[in-house]
Amino acid sequence: MIEFNIPGPGPFLMKKLLLPMILFIATLVFTQTTLADTDSLFTCRQIANIESRVACYDKIVDSLYPLAEKVQVVAPLDAQSLFGKNGAESKRIVEKTLAIKEIKQIEAKVIEVQKSVYKKLTVTLDNGQVWRQLDNKPLPLKSGETVVVRAAYLGSFFMEKQSGGVSIRVKRLN
Repeated sequence: MIEFNIPGPGPFLMKKLLLPMILFIATLVFTQTTLADTDSLFTCRQIANIESRVACYDKIVDSLYPLAEKVQVVAPLDAQSLFGKNGAESKRIVEKTLAIKEIKQIEAKVIEVQKSVYKKLTVTLDNGQVWRQLDNKPLPLKSGETVVVRAAYLGSFFMEKQSGGVSIRVKRLN
């Protein structure tokens, strides 16, 4: 019997060929996945209704990332907690996402009143909101009194005692 001794690839040569082969296969798999995702993105882009289009995009993202990585809302939002925040964003959240009616004013009890060196008030309310006076009008406030904060034009807000009288221009701090 005749034996042929054909030298085979050594371990070094196998390692050299194995890595490019694995990378090539991974590239093929990734390209196929990307092409499928691209088709889904173009499908979503064709949807005319904005909310439906966003839901379509969310579905694609949800399929790409595991559930554990999703952001969860810790506390439920309501109109009072958004009152005085960034106008455009809070309005969009309130009206569209949460279907909560926009409010024009709130009533709350004063917990704490602080005066700055310039005699401007910082008022903490029982709902957790903190408001700072912007103008120089005097408004004698004490803890326990009820105030009304109402929305005005161009994203401004006024605070006055529930009984009426002088109102001061305020800005929400938190």
